[in-house]
Amino acid sequence: MLSSFPELLYLAPFSAFFIRIAVAIILAKLALEAVRMEGIWTRASGLITGLAALFLFVGAFTQPMALIGLISIAESLMRSTGALPKSSLWLALVMTASLLVTGAGPFAFDLPL
Repeated sequence: MLSSFPELLYLAPFSAFFIRIAVAIILAKLALEAVRMEGIWTRASGLITGLAALFLFVGAFTQPMALIGLISIAESLMRSTGALPKSSLWLALVMTASLLVTGAGPFAFDLPL
């Protein structure tokens, strides 16, 4: 099938970059909410999520951090704390799964193997 805007195809590699930054922001919000809650395990989970957000933002260890983010978002969906709407969490879950499969994109420290 022909592309409607073929002159924009050179921007395709940047999609993973924008997805990575968006997921990092969402994970940072979830981490902030988890750290503010009571309970040692919830706070520890928030710290791990925050670390994953930082690594994703920088672009280091993207696929392992995306897996941690996937688990964190799924946990937040089951807990339904109200940090973000469920629709946003479902979208973040799909975006994180996309990062897990495709990798970091440009402007990252990860190199494709």
